Amino acid sequence: MDAISIAVVVMAGGYAVNGALDRVRRIRKDRREAQDRALRGPEPLCGCGHHLAYHDLHDGRCYAEVKRKGGSGEGKPKDASPAQCTCRRYAGPEPLATLYAPPLNAGASAEPRPERPERPELPELPEG
Repeated sequence: MDAISIAVVVMAGGYAVNGALDRVRRIRKDRREAQDRALRGPEPLCGCGHHLAYHDLHDGRCYAEVKRKGGSGEGKPKDASPAQCTCRRYAGPEPLATLYAPPLNAGASAEPRPERPERPELPELPEG
C-alpha cells in the first residue's frame, strides 16, 4: 500500500468513527431531554394556548394579548390589533404543589453524639 491509500483509509475510518460518535451523542442527548421532560411533568397550558402565569388565580381570566386581524370593511386589511384573550377560566393541567422540606441536619445540636456501649466479647467455642 502506498502512502495515498493509507491516508484515504485513515480518513475514511475517522469519518466513520466520527459519524458513529455523533449518533451516540445525539441518542444520549435525546434520552436525557426525554427524562427531563418526564420529570418536569406537563406544561401548564390552557386550552387557549397560554401559560398558567397569564391567568388570574381568583377569577381565572386570561390577561394575555392576542393579535386580531381586522379590516376596514372596504376590502383593505388593517394591521393586527392587540386585544385581550377571550378565555374566561384556566382549563389546563394543575401543577403539583411545591413543598418545602427543611434540611435534615437543621435540628442537629452542637452536643457530641453519645458513644455506643462496647459489645461484650463472646466466649470462644471449643473446636470439635
